[in-house]
Amino acid sequence: MRLATFFLALVFSTFAGAAHAQVVTLNKGGFVLTYDCSIHSATRYEYTLVADTGSAARPSSFYKDPDLPAGCLGQTSTASYASVRSGYDRGHLVTSNHMDYDATYIRRANYMTNIVPQVSSFNQGIWVKAENVAECYRDIAPVDVYGGVVYGDASNDHFLASHGIPTPEFFWKTIITKDPNTGTAKAISWIIPNETGLGSLDSYLVTIADLEELLGASYVAINAPASLKNMLPSASWPLPSGCDLS
Repeated sequence: MRLATFFLALVFSTFAGAAHAQVVTLNKGGFVLTYDCSIHSATRYEYTLVADTGSAARPSSFYKDPDLPAGCLGQTSTASYASVRSGYDRGHLVTSNHMDYDATYIRRANYMTNIVPQVSSFNQGIWVKAENVAECYRDIAPVDVYGGVVYGDASNDHFLASHGIPTPEFFWKTIITKDPNTGTAKAISWIIPNETGLGSLDSYLVTIADLEELLGASYVAINAPASLKNMLPSASWPLPSGCDLS
């Protein structure tokens, strides 16, 4: 899939100000966030999953991150985005269910540094489907998960006054694992607009190389051979039979 010219312009306008950003790395144990202090938002994340043996409960509350470095501010509120504008969720970048093997890590997944405004139907629909691919394939072989957000359109920034964060335009996710029979590495990536009325995951398939072209290789920051970066599945990976999504 090749993205439209307007998206390229949006990306370029977003990253044109990157030199003025205060960017820090937040290592949360089970996952790592790249965090832009100037917009009070993570812009990238990565983590590795192995077979799911966890059952730690997801917290019912959200928390301000107590570990931000001096001079780096977080969102100003943990309140729901829907309390400000209906139709938006507190959306996770790193899926809380992926951290259920450790009570500390799953709590950190509910820090507001891991939360951004997501359109509700996006969060509860297509984004869950992408999350489930990693959740299921981790039981076959370890998976590396990478992802991030793209900002740029100020017209939908409904939460600057209430939370201090803009609203993302796009989310991207890459999953890398190995075929258990051959040991061959394989990758799948999507870039999905933060909108209502989306199609299937297949409509948003891209390669890692596409992501690098759109966003910059240093931002995507996935160390992989060219063969893997240019891999484009014909369809999103089907969920294996009997996958436990709990």
